[in-house]
Amino acid sequence: MTHLQPEMKINYCKLITVSVDDKMNTNETRDALAAAWPFLMDPDRRLLYELQMVDTTDPAHGEVYIPYSFSLDRDRTIYKIYNGWYHVGRPTVEDIRQDWQALMSHRRDYVYDPSRAPVPKGDAFYDRRDRE
Repeated sequence: MTHLQPEMKINYCKLITVSVDDKMNTNETRDALAAAWPFLMDPDRRLLYELQMVDTTDPAHGEVYIPYSFSLDRDRTIYKIYNGWYHVGRPTVEDIRQDWQALMSHRRDYVYDPSRAPVPKGDAFYDRRDRE
């Protein structure tokens, strides 16, 4: 994901990682990845039941988080949910890019309209709509 950091900035996107590790291990992971996004921690697993993300099918490992990935819109509504059990449920880099494109396409300024671009006039610019 770290190679997507420049694209995230250009596309006004943010990434957050939630970890069940303690502060030291979480910071070491973030540093090893050279990640510039926030890492949140829930080492006590308090949110496990509140978020209804608990998996109890494996008694040997106890209660663990189901590894979800979410794509959120600007108002933080869920656009898409990926259930990360096994490789096929995890989003690929291309999946994430397509989510960004779909979410960005809802913006008014997503499509460039050359008729709205300012036109140079001497040392100044004027709006084409002013001439209509």
